[in-house]
Amino acid sequence: MLPQWLGELTGLTWLDLSENRLTAVPEALGALTRLVHLDLSANALTALPDRMARLTRLDSLLLAWNGLTALPQWIGGLSDLTRLHLAGNALTAVPDQLADLADLTWLDLSDNPLTALPDRLFAVPCLVW
Repeated sequence: MLPQWLGELTGLTWLDLSENRLTAVPEALGALTRLVHLDLSANALTALPDRMARLTRLDSLLLAWNGLTALPQWIGGLSDLTRLHLAGNALTAVPDQLADLADLTWLDLSDNPLTALPDRLFAVPCLVW
């Protein structure tokens, strides 16, 4: 369990909470609107709270090796995102809004039971698979 005062660190730009057995993303994280790097890899997350949509300055979002079964549509609004690591989750699909991430250059969807990908995703010109 992370303390609620974490949300008071509003000047924070880099946060690594990987490998901590977190089962939920603390709501306080949504207040850290200056974050450019967030690593939540290797926890036990199954969902992402809507409050994370406020993290619009994120350049790098690492969510690998959790138990995510779906991604929220708001992820397409993280317009500064260049790196998205989603390997090793339980994703069977990804939202069409991923294709709205015009600056995305690195996307890792390996080790997921994906059944399909949005056609629009293949039109992102700089995406490295």
